[in-house]
Amino acid sequence: ENKHEEKAADPSGAREETPAVAAMGSKTWRELAAELKLFLWNPEERTCMGRTARSWGLILLFYLVFYTCLAGMFAFCMYVMLLTLSPYTPTYRDRVAPPGVMIRPHLNGFNIAFNVSQRSTWQPYVDNMHRFLQAYDDKVQEEKNIECVAGRYFIQGGPEDEEKKACRFRRSLLQSCSGIEDPTFGYSRGQPCILLKMNRV
Repeated sequence: ENKHEEKAADPSGAREETPAVAAMGSKTWRELAAELKLFLWNPEERTCMGRTARSWGLILLFYLVFYTCLAGMFAFCMYVMLLTLSPYTPTYRDRVAPPGVMIRPHLNGFNIAFNVSQRSTWQPYVDNMHRFLQAYDDKVQEEKNIECVAGRYFIQGGPEDEEKKACRFRRSLLQSCSGIEDPTFGYSRGQPCILLKMNRV
């Protein structure tokens, strides 16, 4: 009871203790910098950021082994998947947006209908064939493309911006459907030529 009475009687003493307690809990910038420096390197315990050299070595060794195993697993998976791919044949051959095979002549669809006795019905097909085969003239192919060896894959190398070459396909190889001997491609005789063109899919 006497202690409580003394505290009540002397309120100034309590006021003097409050700033002292607050001062003990606060730290200056110099003290914080000293603590940070001690955290980065403690010469007494010989620790760096709270760990000894042995502890840091074990952690680094663990992560080195861990990420090496991850990289090895990734490389092994890529190697196994690449073994299933062929550079010459697509793995999945399904219906795609650009068709693998097209026909010529191709005007307003895949239906070809005409009357032999009426030239106007089959002349558009003949004109379409001539326009398509202009790029396969023998002289054009000799200038633009290269001669390839039969039975051997032709690999196009070189930088990306370099103009790519293709194997020569001469128009004369089509024989009676080349339009050289018969300019009407057989449409005037009711025996029309229809070309199948394979696209690069």
